[in-house]
Amino acid sequence: MQYLEHLFDRFTMYQVLTTVLGIYVLHGLLLSLVGLVAYSFGALLLSLGVILSVALLTHYLLANFTKAPANVWSSVITALILFLIFTPVSTPTGLAALATVSLLSIALKYVVRYRHVHIFNPVALAAVLSGMFGLAYASWWIGTLWFAPVLIAGGLLVVIKIRRVPMVLMGIAASVLMVLVYSLLRGGVSADIFVSLLTLSPLWFFMTIMVTEPLSTPAGAKAQLYYGAFVGLLSQMPFMIGPLFNSPELTLIIANLLVWPMTMRGRLKLTCLKVEEVARNTFAYTFRPSFPVQFQAGQYLEWALPHQSPDGRGIRRYFTVASSPTKQNIKLVVRTVESGSTFKQSLQKFTQGSVMHAAQLAGDFVLPKNTNAYKYVFVAGGIGVTPFLSQLEYVHDTKQSIDGTFFYCNNKMEDVAYAKKLATYEVDGVTTVHVLNEAPADWAGETGFLTAKMVRGHVPDVSNRIVFLSGPPSMVDAYKKLFSYLGVPNKNIKTDYFPGLA
Repeated sequence: MQYLEHLFDRFTMYQVLTTVLGIYVLHGLLLSLVGLVAYSFGALLLSLGVILSVALLTHYLLANFTKAPANVWSSVITALILFLIFTPVSTPTGLAALATVSLLSIALKYVVRYRHVHIFNPVALAAVLSGMFGLAYASWWIGTLWFAPVLIAGGLLVVIKIRRVPMVLMGIAASVLMVLVYSLLRGGVSADIFVSLLTLSPLWFFMTIMVTEPLSTPAGAKAQLYYGAFVGLLSQMPFMIGPLFNSPELTLIIANLLVWPMTMRGRLKLTCLKVEEVARNTFAYTFRPSFPVQFQAGQYLEWALPHQSPDGRGIRRYFTVASSPTKQNIKLVVRTVESGSTFKQSLQKFTQGSVMHAAQLAGDFVLPKNTNAYKYVFVAGGIGVTPFLSQLEYVHDTKQSIDGTFFYCNNKMEDVAYAKKLATYEVDGVTTVHVLNEAPADWAGETGFLTAKMVRGHVPDVSNRIVFLSGPPSMVDAYKKLFSYLGVPNKNIKTDYFPGLA
């Protein structure tokens, strides 16, 4: 699992999702060619062409008209999902209906929104509205045993990439449970019911592709588990609301509405106030947000920086908020390299007044609510210091006292960021131990890499502490093994989500 996560971290969410959906579409076309789905190859091509072309045209027209931050790949993904869940047609009337649904799906992103973010999943909302008015109906035309293996494999890749595996598995388990309950009430339970649910129904596609949309899922692993369970249970309940009958799309609309108060409720516009170099090739950007943000120290945002000729890694990145929730302004600390991405090259040109956007608050790399009840070991590698800057500043600002040792690992002295600031947290109970791989001759601190002997020397009771690890994936993996060797239970070793895109 960790290998796949690190592999997919080289690619953006949009790249992975578009690739998986593209494979679904190609597989559907192949099944049509060999007669394993009930729709002609021509109907599939016509439907795909109409949906995709209308979606792209609507996207460009509304993006230019509204001047709102927009990503064309989001609209491509919307179009591919529509193609997979709406029945393919070849008649002019049917194609006109699909064109209307495609236009509606993209337009709803710009209409039913708050602070530049849509409130409901646009595909689900378009499907519910089109069905309610008799325009077109969502179906799962591609659901066959021949498609199931590709569907399951692709869905797993998507949820591994976006770290939603527990939420999705919880949703599927809840769906199976609800079907079991209804089967028992009706007096007829058979294996065929569950085989059909897990292979022929749209459940797997629904949970892995539609429910996982980051903008409409809550932040935090526990909240996501509850969300997955709720969606899974509700999606299998037969009920009607006026002219509406329950469907996966209606279930998702209801879930979006309930979870909306728990999200960030909008896309931040961030205006740069200052830029400062805090270490070699490491820069801190202080932003004024367009509205107050409530977050937990250690959480991250998806930062969007539209720029000309972006490379394959796109215009979005996940970065930890480096400032404390007690501060009004938001700080981003980023390390750059000469051969870095176009995203970071554009960020290096930022000055006072420059603007970027952020959304999708998430992350569980946070201190326990009863902070003082535990002792801690913090380990950061290079730019992995950012969540700890937020956490320790929050502890300091809220006048808490904790027992913690912070191992800050860097290659050279000039790579160390915020050394003086970290030293001030000793008054709060946090001792910083600097570890340099290439130390100067007069260096009195630790050298090389973190070792068991080094940890025990500074933290004799390490096995009784909670360990937080943040840094490059290879470092985090190695040190996770180190602390397991030192007797720290796996449940007490917390690791940060670190895509590491340069």
